[in-house]
Amino acid sequence: MRHRLPPLRALVAFESVVRCGGVGAAAEELLVTHSAVSKQIAILEEWVGEPLFAENRRVMVPTAAAARLADGIGMALKLIGTSFDQFSARAGEHLLRVLAPSTFAMRWLLPRLPDFQARHEDIRVRVTQTHTPENWLEMPFDVAIRRGGPVPPHFRAVPFMREKLGLVCTPGLKAPLDADLDRWIGSMPLLMAETRTGELESWLQAAGFSIRIASSAIIYPHFYTALEAALAGRGGLVSPMIVIDDLLGRGVLVEPVPSARIDGPQYLAAYPQGAGSSSPEALFADWLAMQRQPASATDLHDLDNTPPAHQREVRAERP
Repeated sequence: MRHRLPPLRALVAFESVVRCGGVGAAAEELLVTHSAVSKQIAILEEWVGEPLFAENRRVMVPTAAAARLADGIGMALKLIGTSFDQFSARAGEHLLRVLAPSTFAMRWLLPRLPDFQARHEDIRVRVTQTHTPENWLEMPFDVAIRRGGPVPPHFRAVPFMREKLGLVCTPGLKAPLDADLDRWIGSMPLLMAETRTGELESWLQAAGFSIRIASSAIIYPHFYTALEAALAGRGGLVSPMIVIDDLLGRGVLVEPVPSARIDGPQYLAAYPQGAGSSSPEALFADWLAMQRQPASATDLHDLDNTPPAHQREVRAERP
């Protein structure tokens, strides 16, 4: 007997919210608005007849039954995706399966993919977003983009970019030009993600602040949820510049101490050693290397040969 299914759009939205940790991150992943995701959650809750998340909706914590439901939906969606691997949209087209960290994929890779597709019309790229706890080696892929970490010897690892990390916040939290930066950094809420441990402490040390300040930081399970909190004005976040360049350019976020950027992990493109130099895997890795942007004057700044940021002339550091 075939069971009656709830609206599929609501199932997809619900699974994304649970997996991503919030409505904002799910909306970004699904390329829809925040309200559209919330509407789908409400539809599904009405369909099942009970709440799917804890009463405090500021942190989307699913109930035990809802968590099991999300796991089942996730497995079903993966099975559907795998079933379609046997098909190709056009004759002679090569499907290239790319794994990439979630925030990097959404905010850096996907906006640039049309350039690769224009250069290689016979290669269709399918990007699967990964999350730090997942074992990427157990997932089907042709190229895996890794943010640091070891790569097995049977893979070719092509480094193509190194992160620059800086503290960012909304304009309302930025220190005034004549502010005492020690007092400012001590009073501003700080945010961090469990998946990017140690980066806040490293930035504080590079900027000349006490790393003890990090002990009071608000911790989020994933970087994209911490970024959502930063965008909501809840505090300052040490972030890789490559995923927030557009937000800085539009003034949505600001970098109060731009001279205190530090080096973050290196990005690698990993693919099987047996792939030739003209294979889709190698072409994609070469294209990634071409996307590397020239370092800015701030990126080239040698922090080791300059005074701590908060000891310099404040007006010179902020336009």
